[in-house]
Amino acid sequence: MILSLITDDVALAAEAERAGIDRIMIDLERDGKAQRQAGRNLFQSSHRLESIAPIKSTLDRASVIVRINPLSDRTPQEIRDVLSGGADVIMLPYFFTPAEVATFLTMIDGRSRVSLLVETRLAAEQLAACLASGPIDEVHIGLNDLSIDLGCDVMLEPMCTGIVDTLAATLREAEVPFGVGGIARLSSASLPVSPERLLAEQVRLGCSRGWLGRTFREGLSGGRLAAEVAHIREAISRWSDASEKACAENRGALFEEIQVWKSSLKSPMLS
Repeated sequence: MILSLITDDVALAAEAERAGIDRIMIDLERDGKAQRQAGRNLFQSSHRLESIAPIKSTLDRASVIVRINPLSDRTPQEIRDVLSGGADVIMLPYFFTPAEVATFLTMIDGRSRVSLLVETRLAAEQLAACLASGPIDEVHIGLNDLSIDLGCDVMLEPMCTGIVDTLAATLREAEVPFGVGGIARLSSASLPVSPERLLAEQVRLGCSRGWLGRTFREGLSGGRLAAEVAHIREAISRWSDASEKACAENRGALFEEIQVWKSSLKSPMLS
């Protein structure tokens, strides 16, 4: 699995590469994000365009993926800017239609690899048509905004409804590499859902892309990065070899944890 760490910290990016992380993600998305994620306590990036070149220059092996803003009349210039900084992969977030994907591909014009972030109901419903719009190098299923657009109570609820399974099957059939959601530190004990249960389900779905986001970085003590990455790699290997029965049992336990999390948010004691 190709692991991406979301950071614009040059020192952390260099440490991440040494620890075996494959990519550094610079997140430039701002347009409309705060409004649609209001009240969800989700990560809002403060990364800047000027962060790309220093990150790129400090890396020897790892590549740079940049999430830009949703499609607008500013997108052509934004693409030129991130390419000038050294982006290897450019990600389009929060799109709705195959026509938007086709427009984005025309703007890229083969100058970088292309990643689509599926995080709207319409994009999910039309995923096959979006993939047919042109050469797509990879896809990520973004559970934060997708869960909001679907009216879910908790971020991981789409894992339980069948929509993620359907999207994963479409991507496997099209032979397009993909990831789902994020990966937390497996040593984290304070999350409402077991990080390893979620990682195991990502492996079962066929994910070959993984995001190490806020829940991976927060509280990470000095010198622990390599050990935490190794822990994730070991778990991926172990669950890749797990039996169907073990994967099914893990899936059931994961769904139960998600439902308990959802129920806790509706408890009068927590309102």
